Amino acid sequence: MAVDAREEVLMDAKTRLRNATDVILGRVEQLLDTYDRTLSGIGEVVSARGGIAERPDNYVHRLLVRRHAITPSLRWLFLVRSNGDLAELSADFPAPRANVADREYFQQVASRWDQGLYIGDPIKSRLDNALFIPVSRRVVNDGNRFLGVIAAGIEPMEISRLLSDAALPDGYTLRLVHHRGRAIACLPDSQACRENLWHNVTALANPNGPAEKGEISDSTRFGDPQGFGAYATSEKFPVSVMATADVDKVLARWHQSIFNYWIIALSSNALLVWLAGIALRQYQRRRQALRDLETANRNLEQRVVERTAELHQREAQARIFMNTALDAVVVIGSDGLIREFNKAAENMFGYANEEIVGQPLGCLMPPNFADEHQGLVEATNNGEAVRAMARGREVLGRAKDGREFPIEVSVGTTDEGGVRLHVGIIRDISERKIVEQELQRLATTDGLTGVLNRRAFTSEADNLAALAQRLGHPVSLMILDADKFKSINDTYGHPVGDIVLKKLVEAVASVLRKTDVLGRLGGEEFGVVLPGTDGEGAAILGERILDAVRACAVDLPEKQLRFTISLGISELGAPPDNLEATFTRADQALYEAKQSGRNCLRVASHR
Repeated sequence: MAVDAREEVLMDAKTRLRNATDVILGRVEQLLDTYDRTLSGIGEVVSARGGIAERPDNYVHRLLVRRHAITPSLRWLFLVRSNGDLAELSADFPAPRANVADREYFQQVASRWDQGLYIGDPIKSRLDNALFIPVSRRVVNDGNRFLGVIAAGIEPMEISRLLSDAALPDGYTLRLVHHRGRAIACLPDSQACRENLWHNVTALANPNGPAEKGEISDSTRFGDPQGFGAYATSEKFPVSVMATADVDKVLARWHQSIFNYWIIALSSNALLVWLAGIALRQYQRRRQALRDLETANRNLEQRVVERTAELHQREAQARIFMNTALDAVVVIGSDGLIREFNKAAENMFGYANEEIVGQPLGCLMPPNFADEHQGLVEATNNGEAVRAMARGREVLGRAKDGREFPIEVSVGTTDEGGVRLHVGIIRDISERKIVEQELQRLATTDGLTGVLNRRAFTSEADNLAALAQRLGHPVSLMILDADKFKSINDTYGHPVGDIVLKKLVEAVASVLRKTDVLGRLGGEEFGVVLPGTDGEGAAILGERILDAVRACAVDLPEKQLRFTISLGISELGAPPDNLEATFTRADQALYEAKQSGRNCLRVASHR
């Protein structure tokens, strides 16, 4: 039994390692493929525009900003000229002066015409000294002439999060390794892991053949002192995932259970010896059979007394546990009536034990939840396996005063003297629900203005655009930008600039309908999705927005500060038109409004 249990533990650990490497590699390939498509798309746009301009290009900068918004796991996107000079940066306009010709992510793609997506080792930025993982691609024209490099910086925490999602227990390690031998990410993270050259993993990679995966019985090949491991190598990208496990830590619980196996073995042998002694004694001493029987009866009576006392003691211990448990414990009979109700349950629901015992379970829940729960209880009484009864179910509880609150219920079933009982463990999760709702709000809301943040706005815009095209309804996109906002910040300070943005949002929101979606794209730029509105209607609404903003003022000690905005509007056409193209047209219309003197709007055509 002990040997089989040990083999089962080891087999489970190996299976977990293989599954972890396969899953992590799949997710890494999916993420890298997203980055590859993003860089390739930007490179095609730059090539179509005739190459990289010598002066800052607002159109290309906004293209980088939008692509960055669609791929938030990137720290930044940047475009490099053929001589290594930084041309455009998604995080700043115009891009700061810098030359990256000595960087490997530039040299590799510049020197090799057949270089695909380049993935580099983690390096520090020369702009802010922040650590990032570089990826890059060549930018060429139709004649395959080298124009420059489009590159991006991956947040190292994004890769670390992919590894941590595997949720491996203590004693397991995960590493994402480049085929040059450097670790891109490690779990658990350590300086030695990041700086070591993993040549053994490099030897496993086979760039000219299919993706490889396998199991290593000796983890010293992966740099770990003892244990075993598994690896998976990408067919598309020069990366591998390897996972190892420390045998001692994997078998820790098995070592703890060895004592139990010894107890079983010794008890079994002792029982056999005892039975053999009784048989031998009966065989040798027939005449003393009645005396032995009388002695056995006395021993049996004593054991009954001891067993009865033990049962009473266990019952008292169970009662103490019931009354001291922090969670509510409710025992229900097969008839659906409450049998036991501990102190925590009295505090949670407001009922005293005397007034609730014998009452139906439905008095602790709203009617709809009570009926559903009673159906599960009846199914369990009929012998059906209902998994939902065993794991935690989130339902609504109802207190004696009528107050309803969320609870988590886990139910176990047992047979006590031929009677089926259901034991429910109930936990009040009101505070957890409040925290979850607040986290959801923070994840989708801009902290300053209270409108949707970039990620939430982009997601909502995608949904509305897809729905409009499927139903054949019009939908328009509006991009607005505060005029001369940098001058306001420089003159009056950022606190006044924040007040201006809040006033701007209040003015815009006062004109919009409840079905319209307003979000902050970044800085002083905002986006509005207008479902059911064509370009002409959007222009009318835009004029109202301009009037509403013109009427705004920020009261300062010496004066009233007034401000204006510029608007760009585009209507989403029928397929193959898409939201990205609509963004581009609206952005170009905004640019035209800015060029026309600001404080006005421009409507882009469908094409």
